[in-house]
Amino acid sequence: METGLNEAGERERQNGLFAEERQRAILDLLRQKGKVTVEELTVTFSVSPPTIRTDLSRLEEQALLRRTHGGALAIGNTLYEPPYSERAVLRQQEKRAIARTAVGLVHEGETLLLDAGTTCHEIALLLKEFYPLTVVTTSLTSAQVLAENDNIETIVIGGTLQSRRCATLGVLAAQFLEPIRCDRAFVAVSGVHPSAGFTVVDFDAAQIKRKMMEQGKQAVAVADSSKLGQIAFACVAPLSAADILITDGGATVEDRLELETAGLRVHIAG
Repeated sequence: METGLNEAGERERQNGLFAEERQRAILDLLRQKGKVTVEELTVTFSVSPPTIRTDLSRLEEQALLRRTHGGALAIGNTLYEPPYSERAVLRQQEKRAIARTAVGLVHEGETLLLDAGTTCHEIALLLKEFYPLTVVTTSLTSAQVLAENDNIETIVIGGTLQSRRCATLGVLAAQFLEPIRCDRAFVAVSGVHPSAGFTVVDFDAAQIKRKMMEQGKQAVAVADSSKLGQIAFACVAPLSAADILITDGGATVEDRLELETAGLRVHIAG
């Protein structure tokens, strides 16, 4: 009997990790990515789908994640957003792919509204090669990038400077946007949910993003796939407020179907 137990333990060790170690590693992946699928975990840890489902169930029982069909989501604080410097280095490849798809919508001579945030900053890095353009933005970092091109008229929205976002917010910023009408608005969000809509971590940011969506002839929401299915603290707008959502290839078929069933056009960045 003892030999059988030893052999079973050795087989599990050969498969990669003991259950507790594997579950800790799953949580580490969730912290990095925001969501995981059973399929990718079976490949990562070289174990069967039932083993991964058992791991996810045990972690959900401990309130360490939320199960979804085919995977799991991180359980995050709806009020928490990492500092800009930390967000800038997270999921860079996904954000760059989203930015390339977003810039593909832009035509020379257009007037754009560009939100703050690290994904929108990637858009700014690509827009600086365009001319002529007019870009209205709340983001100080994006304004600095765009100012490198003399053929781009860059307008910085006035308001209260929020250092952790490197952007202007507040009542004055919302008033600044009131008379502006633009061809396209690119708006970043913290959560995209079929019923809760677009959400972010605080009311000041929600107010500006909502107004940007209203003032653009075309409202384009941008969010990497870790934001899909998530709900943050403050509601920006229902999904119907955006014409398009651009996300990355990490979006599951289920994510896309749920959002499209709710009426949102979803573009997957290549």
